[in-house]
Amino acid sequence: MKSAVLHLSPLGMHDENEWAVIEWLVTEDGVDPVRLSHGVRDCDRHLLTESERGDHALAAILFRAMERGQDIVVEGEVSPKLLEGLETLQSIWQRWRPQKYRTVAIRVEKESELAAIASDRPALCAFSGGVDGAFSFYRHYLGLAGRNTRTLGAAMLVHGMDIPLERNDFFLGAASRAEKMLSGTGVPLLLVRSSTRDMKMDWEDSYGLQLLSCFLLFQKHYAWAIKGSGEPYDELVLPWGSTPMTDPHCATAAMQLVLDGCAFDRTEKVRWLVDNTQVTQELRVCWAGKELDRNCGVCEKCIRTMLNFWALGAVIPEAFPAKLDHLLVKSLHPKNETQLRELITLKRHAEKFHHQNDPILKSLKNVIFNYKIKKIFCNMLKNLI
Repeated sequence: MKSAVLHLSPLGMHDENEWAVIEWLVTEDGVDPVRLSHGVRDCDRHLLTESERGDHALAAILFRAMERGQDIVVEGEVSPKLLEGLETLQSIWQRWRPQKYRTVAIRVEKESELAAIASDRPALCAFSGGVDGAFSFYRHYLGLAGRNTRTLGAAMLVHGMDIPLERNDFFLGAASRAEKMLSGTGVPLLLVRSSTRDMKMDWEDSYGLQLLSCFLLFQKHYAWAIKGSGEPYDELVLPWGSTPMTDPHCATAAMQLVLDGCAFDRTEKVRWLVDNTQVTQELRVCWAGKELDRNCGVCEKCIRTMLNFWALGAVIPEAFPAKLDHLLVKSLHPKNETQLRELITLKRHAEKFHHQNDPILKSLKNVIFNYKIKKIFCNMLKNLI
């Protein structure tokens, strides 16, 4: 039986309202072709790799092909190191989610690498304005990442991931906040637009490769792609879209992906930011509020970040408009194991600084307990069915 195939074909670069946009055509059996686009401001177009190089496009659609069992054909140049890494990455995910993903073959028109990683080329750091990105950026900027410290050449903010492409107003607001956080560092902010979320892939599984696709646009100029970690080494939740196990396979000879900060949990990162920077007043962590260029103060991510500050006895920044109290904490409903682990870690920190009868701490404990009971009950139901 003939295998289904996904074709990636380069459409070149074009100008669009002062943006330079690279497009690839995604063609699948029985489906109307769709365009995969990545764009940068016209002033940054000189940083882009050639439009015929398909490393970023391949990374962007891999999970779509694996979920649909489609072999991939790339009509362009691809890094052999990336091909090797993605082969291993597929094996990991096929073991993690065998009912969802299949290992697929990847055929490319030409295998080639850009120049190998050179120590004199700087790093590009993902920077959305949240805790993880701010921690990683400033740790490297201040030279406090030990022997792993990289010289930062730029920070990168992507439009099309947490902020929909059609909401340019929110993206401009988020960019303004990010630039305030970078003020005085001399490190420029690269703005990127990406349509990868239009590929309809599972976000929690694929977000790491979706971000990698944006990094790879700039591999000609930056040798290191720094991405802030989500969970520390001792609290990893698998499967997950970005881990110390998977991210090292997402590299080319020209650019290495660095998952930074796994030795710290998020509360420890907040402590570090409070002690070493002045940027916490501009933090933006919210993805569920009505205005995505600021924090709503009442969603899960906002409440959890406010708890990071509260757990340490630190002042909660004005960037969070709601007042943290036991009722707000009581409204938390963790949706996955990752969020639960975050709350358990928060409780551990809070118990060092707050009395056991503190209403917020008691509510936090109740949220954790209720989730665990719900999980036990759901597992019992599954076993009965």
